[in-house]
Amino acid sequence: MPSPHGDSPATNTGPPDQLTELFRAHAGPLVRVAVLLTGDEGLAEEVVQDAFMGLHRRWQRQGPPDSPPAYLRTSVVNGCRSALRRRRLASLVGVEHPIQETSAETAVLLREEHAAVFAAMRDLSRRQREVLVLRFYLDLDDPAIAVTLGVSRGTVSSTISRALAALGARLEGVQ
Repeated sequence: MPSPHGDSPATNTGPPDQLTELFRAHAGPLVRVAVLLTGDEGLAEEVVQDAFMGLHRRWQRQGPPDSPPAYLRTSVVNGCRSALRRRRLASLVGVEHPIQETSAETAVLLREEHAAVFAAMRDLSRRQREVLVLRFYLDLDDPAIAVTLGVSRGTVSSTISRALAALGARLEGVQ
C-alpha cells in the first residue's frame, strides 16, 4: 500500500532511514557532550535518546527541521539543563543520585591530565561550561553555538572570553 506521500513502502527513504543515519553519525559525540555537561554517562545516554525521540516525533508531525544536527544539539543541551535542574531539586529534598564514575567513558574523561580541567570547569557557570564544550569539543563556531543555546552571537563571544579567563585563573595554581 502506498504511503500518503505517494512513495511505495519499498522505496520510502523517509524518517526511519534518515534518523538511523543521523543516529549513527551523531549519537556518540552527543553522548560525550552530555557526559561533559552532566558528569553522568547513564544520564547522558538518556538525554541523547530523548533528543532522538523528540526529533522523530517532530519529524512525523511537521517534517524534518532545517538542520537535524543543530536540532539534536539544542535538544541535548536543553535536556542536560533539565536533568541537572531535576537533580538539584532532588538533592534539596534529600534524594541522592550518585554520579557514576566507574564507566569506561568517564574513566577516560577523568585521566590524570584532564582531571584538573574538569575540576576547574565544574566551578564555571552552566552557560560558560556549555559554550566551552560546544566550541572546543564539537568545534562549533559562534553562530552555531548561538543557535544551539538560543542566545546572541555577542553573548557567545563574551561568555567564551569570560569562561576562558576564569578557567585560566583556576588552572594557574594547579600547574
